[in-house]
Amino acid sequence: MAIDNKKYDYLFSNLKTQTIEGIYIFGKDDQYLINQNYSSITNLENQIWSDLYINLELVLDQYSSKEYLLGIKSLPIPRDRFPDFKAISPIIKNSTGWSLLPVAGFLDEELFFEINAKKQFPVTDIIRKSPRFDKKYHDRTIKNEEGYTPEPDIFHDIQAHVPFLMNKEFAEFLADVGRLGHEIIVDTRKLGPELVAHNLKRLQNFAWWTYEFGVIKNNGNADSYRRNNNDIDYEIYGAGIISSCDETNNIIQCAKGKSKRSKFLPFDIEEIIMTRYDFSNLQERYYVIDSMEDMYKAYYKNKSLFFYEG
Repeated sequence: MAIDNKKYDYLFSNLKTQTIEGIYIFGKDDQYLINQNYSSITNLENQIWSDLYINLELVLDQYSSKEYLLGIKSLPIPRDRFPDFKAISPIIKNSTGWSLLPVAGFLDEELFFEINAKKQFPVTDIIRKSPRFDKKYHDRTIKNEEGYTPEPDIFHDIQAHVPFLMNKEFAEFLADVGRLGHEIIVDTRKLGPELVAHNLKRLQNFAWWTYEFGVIKNNGNADSYRRNNNDIDYEIYGAGIISSCDETNNIIQCAKGKSKRSKFLPFDIEEIIMTRYDFSNLQERYYVIDSMEDMYKAYYKNKSLFFYEG
């Protein structure tokens, strides 16, 4: 993988051991494309989906961002059974030009960004805690818990990420991040593998602290879309938070002063691209954007930061 080169890691703060904990990683030369066999989904898998969805439904309605609320309401994502990719993808395609691409699992960075650049979002058809998940990893031990698994599953992909693809501004932003990642990896500027790895990590940091684990200031404008008004200073837009009950509750408890587990920091693009993260624990920090528009502007204005030349 391109990111394996660590020559410039000393430049980062908050350095963490970055492990993918033994999960299968698919690249261009692997058979990564699949078809969702919807008729083969078991009652147990549907029940796991339903339990995860219902456990988070009301809390996300109260604390997630307007973009998420509008997206989830406009898509046929069921609460009581697995989603059907073929029912969801055409609606997104008609709205923002994106489509869902069923894949076998975690994709390497080169493949992921290339797919995103084409306005395709990779989605898996496997869910945490299921026998199919255990069967996939029968030869190794990895975490497979309701609150966390190192391999993004269908719940994370569909319930957390996909609703944002209904928002035109967000969808174009995500496609541009894909194009930027692809440009870094193919090394059009001839910087060499060491700087490619470093710049790719900068982009990964940006993605992690924004659309994976980002929060936004609550200005009250989304309360008209909620059952209950948001009673904290923040809204959630990071998919890694949205798909995790533990992470969502951590946000709420810290925002209400009932926990000091994590801190909220002002968004600073120069800081976040140089700040590494932890795959396997609750986040100890969250960067707060003033608005989605401010985050987009910071990204487009500072794209040169992702082409460090040494």
